[in-house]
Amino acid sequence: MEVENPTEKGSFPAHEIRKRLPSKPYQRKTDVYVTRKSNFTGKLRQCEKLLRLEHPEIFLHGIGNAIPRTISLALQIQANNPELYGVEANTGTVELVDDILPLTEDEDFDVRQRKNSSIHIRVFRKVEPSQLVTALKSIAKGRVSF
Repeated sequence: MEVENPTEKGSFPAHEIRKRLPSKPYQRKTDVYVTRKSNFTGKLRQCEKLLRLEHPEIFLHGIGNAIPRTISLALQIQANNPELYGVEANTGTVELVDDILPLTEDEDFDVRQRKNSSIHIRVFRKVEPSQLVTALKSIAKGRVSF
């Protein structure tokens, strides 16, 4: 949880604001959540490993400041194998919750809801593995067919 300094914001001078972690509505093995602090190379390896292990598609999720990193990750996966992977993106909004904690005993606890931008990117295999093997054999023999 991140803690904001209440004197900087001015809206709750006698309170401390703690941001709750966003919910993760998708809990599949193929869902990858990207944050602004994520190790880019590590996430890239994780995604490529998932795509190689019999998963025809993965889903990348990012919110707020992590959106550019999520987009870069999807584009890097596609750039490494442009003929093998495609991407589809959807944008949206997620609801986030902040706890407002009083700094004095006279005040009450409160909860604040806010919204933040989100992106969900589907990275999918354009060619199935069986077709890929056939295509590579055809290329080796001089014939190209997908």
